[in-house]
Amino acid sequence: MSNKIIEEQRRAREEEIKLKQMRQGLIEPEVKDEAAVIIPKTPKEKLQNYWYHFKWHTIGAVLLTAVLAVMVTQCLSREKYDFITIVYTHSPIESGRIEKMEEYLEQYAEDIDGDGKVKVEVVDCSFIDTNTNSQTNQAAMAKIQAMIAAEPKAVLYIVDKKGMNDLNALNEKGFFDAEPLLLGEDFYEFCEGETELEKLPEELKISYRRINDTLMEKDETANKVYKVCKKIYDEIAKK
Repeated sequence: MSNKIIEEQRRAREEEIKLKQMRQGLIEPEVKDEAAVIIPKTPKEKLQNYWYHFKWHTIGAVLLTAVLAVMVTQCLSREKYDFITIVYTHSPIESGRIEKMEEYLEQYAEDIDGDGKVKVEVVDCSFIDTNTNSQTNQAAMAKIQAMIAAEPKAVLYIVDKKGMNDLNALNEKGFFDAEPLLLGEDFYEFCEGETELEKLPEELKISYRRINDTLMEKDETANKVYKVCKKIYDEIAKK
């Protein structure tokens, strides 16, 4: 047997013995990573060592903190509303008319959240009803469906005839808990502007959604808002 073969067999036996001893905890495993065996002494070396081992952890933590800070700031700065009114028509509505609708409804609303203020938010889900903007139509419908499914404050609705039909088609029992009420001259005089752009769609109606037998049935906020919206509907009906 040659010396080379004998030497290879000896090394193999030594490696096998070392491996068994490491498994039994009799010897420490050899560390080949030079960065792992360097013991930092100066502040600069310690910083370099930290960055070497935890660079991506640190970057991830900083980004997460930044995102959370933005979210918290938005939540703190966002104005609180007692309830939300959805406007859903097949005609566009100028943004200034949305603000006037908020003011109009605040005349009848109540301070539901107890902050000493009466604030109503009107969310415009309207779109231009043409054959050339199917993506816009789908986006508007997706938006209103999301509000219906997940927003307990969205109980009051202002619609035109097509919008009313769309909503009623969402549920075989009907969407509204009361027959949509035709808004009168006082509403139009208060909300409508003078220019053609500021004109509101004709024959707008208002009503409140049914929450019984829906996901909102046991939601405390939805039930509080429902009672107030019903009162608003009844007050406007007296006009």
